[in-house]
Amino acid sequence: MALVLCGFQSSNLNAKDKKNAAATGNEAANNFKMLQGIWQSVDEKSVFLAFENNHCKEKAGSDPEWDDEVFVLTDKPMRDGKEQGTLVKEKASFIYCEKSDLCWGIAELTAEKLVLVSKRGSGRAQEFRRVK
Repeated sequence: MALVLCGFQSSNLNAKDKKNAAATGNEAANNFKMLQGIWQSVDEKSVFLAFENNHCKEKAGSDPEWDDEVFVLTDKPMRDGKEQGTLVKEKASFIYCEKSDLCWGIAELTAEKLVLVSKRGSGRAQEFRRVK
């Protein structure tokens, strides 16, 4: 999976909209930066996620291979490349992988902790800790 930040034109926006657009860009950039690195599942110790630039890599179990896919940070959940659901309070709060059509909500993201909620199937949360 890979991460691509979505951009937009702000030339025709009023001052308030420009401020909101800048905040949205900052949130996306902050989430993008904080995701970078390797994360290990708290519950399933053999599950790892690695965010490298705009790629999300996943490894599970004894399989030596990492699944690698480009991802996008979005404001809404995605399915089949299209936004789904209602507006959420936080910008850039979903990770979407187009190739596999998987989408996770970012429930919590700090320097050491990542909690993702699947937007497909069970909707269960999975907690990860940063690997140092």
